Amino acid sequence: MSITSAMYTGVSGLLANAEGINVIGNNLANVNTVGFKGGRMLFSDALSTSIGNGSQIGHGTQIQKVDNLFSQGSLESTTSVTDLSIQGNSFFALKDPNGAAPVNQNSALLTRAGSFRLDSNFNLVNPDGYQVLDTAGNPIKFSDNAAGITAANSAITTAYTTPATAIQTEAKNATMGGGATDASAFNTTIGLVASITPAETAAANAILASATAAKTAADAAVATPNATNDAAAQAAFNALNTLTNSYASTFVTGTAPATFTAFQTALNASNTTVNTAMTTAAPTIATAQALLATANGQAFSKITSIDGSGLITYLGKDGITTNYYNTSGQVGVAATAANAGTVQRLAVVTVANPNGLDKAVGTLFKPTVASGIPASAFTLANNSANGSSEKILSNNLELGNVDMATEFVNMITTQRAYSANSKTITTADEMTQEVLALKR
Repeated sequence: MSITSAMYTGVSGLLANAEGINVIGNNLANVNTVGFKGGRMLFSDALSTSIGNGSQIGHGTQIQKVDNLFSQGSLESTTSVTDLSIQGNSFFALKDPNGAAPVNQNSALLTRAGSFRLDSNFNLVNPDGYQVLDTAGNPIKFSDNAAGITAANSAITTAYTTPATAIQTEAKNATMGGGATDASAFNTTIGLVASITPAETAAANAILASATAAKTAADAAVATPNATNDAAAQAAFNALNTLTNSYASTFVTGTAPATFTAFQTALNASNTTVNTAMTTAAPTIATAQALLATANGQAFSKITSIDGSGLITYLGKDGITTNYYNTSGQVGVAATAANAGTVQRLAVVTVANPNGLDKAVGTLFKPTVASGIPASAFTLANNSANGSSEKILSNNLELGNVDMATEFVNMITTQRAYSANSKTITTADEMTQEVLALKR
């Protein structure tokens, strides 16, 4: 052994404790990071040299391992239902947004940071865009049920087409017997006197106005069959029929001209045909409207709750219906006790050896063989929180588990160790100078 080797022993201590300060600094830097798990530096003795008689001299220290500490962090209440924390030892499971799905348990990225939110495609993601997985290993994705709503609207349009066609067919009767455009022409057309009183003129013009409205409504109903247009046309025909009969009873004395009677009869028949068509179509229309209401009820609007076992309840687009998240990208199912036992939940993964996990991006961890996570698919039975010893808490975030007091004490001892190792080097240097001074 030489005095020089003591210098290198001191250097090993300097290097190791310098890295130890890095670990402490990283812990303190992440004291406010959600879901952060602190680390600690473990040192081990370097290779020793035998000096005989069963004695050995060490050559300093080396970094044995940087352990991640997975103790439970404290919880902070929030106002967001998708802020989640885990009471227990499990982890949330996520996947890269560009990766294939479903994934196996040992292919998922794990985290304790549950600050999740919905992206523009209704995927539940973390702030970096990594997708949260369900108990089938698929990303949790809600559906706007666009296909179902489109189909329901198409069914409604089809249902209104039948009365619209009847209205258009009968609209010819609203031309008032030859297309008369004023009261005098109307009276002449239907066989009344050419010269009428002001009151008769007003009544006739009212009938003409209703005729025009009926024709316009009928044309609109055919162009775009819907509840408003069809109902407007039906109302116009009813009003026209009422006005015509009122005209006959008020202004026609004795026997009405045959042309007026024929017009009145044709108009009554048209009105009956239109009303019958609307009545006949009503059940089909009601069915189609009920289908649309159901489709809107299944479409995603917002998450309302996530229970302790990861069961997700959301509100439908109608603002009334509550559904359970069912399967990725599919519409939900009714929130019933029977469905609660079969739908997919938010997945958690239990890790046999958390210290076998490798750090990935952000607060994510990557499974390794040493972590003991099975290379099997996600399942509802194995990857759901039990709701008691392993529980998901909504409106809560787990804070980092760094204790500042402990870190500052560690910083002091590490700093002193660094200083002591520097003293070893300077002392060895002084001893070397003593040796050199033997020969003068």
